[in-house]
Amino acid sequence: MHKLASRSFFIIMAVLALLAFSAFLTKGQVSPALADDEAGLGKKIAGTYLGVQKDAAQILQISEDGNLSVILSIQFSGGAAGLRFSNSLGSWKKTGEREITAKVVDVDFRSKDGTFAGVAAATYVIKFDKKLQTASVTYEGAVFPPGVNPFLDPDADPIPNGKFTHRDDVHRLPVD
Repeated sequence: MHKLASRSFFIIMAVLALLAFSAFLTKGQVSPALADDEAGLGKKIAGTYLGVQKDAAQILQISEDGNLSVILSIQFSGGAAGLRFSNSLGSWKKTGEREITAKVVDVDFRSKDGTFAGVAAATYVIKFDKKLQTASVTYEGAVFPPGVNPFLDPDADPIPNGKFTHRDDVHRLPVD
């Protein structure tokens, strides 16, 4: 009886050690399936895209794992409510055959003195052409006052004149 209990103890400990080791191996790994159920679109659209207009430009960096970064040329000259803002960072998911939707955030500052003015949250919808080289980008969002997390409080009111929308076409940067 004592040997059986001892053997069971060692088997249980071995199983727990294997589980702990496997958890260690997978910790921090992000599966593309989180953003892309078919795990195919992310690999095809990953890259850097440039949108240029007469008086502005934007750069989108789309990662295979579901991350999105945006740089807008108006960041330092003033966006919604005349505020300056940081780069926008977010996460995307596949929402159509050649479409992704992203939630992005940035930090906003008063142009006059650079003090913190709040957080902007926006929803981007990006629709790619058949060759996945060009996309139309539309987004809308709002700037929220300090202390408000718009993702935790979806009914929060934005600051006055803090709503914004935009549409642009972007083109993948060539690698050759």
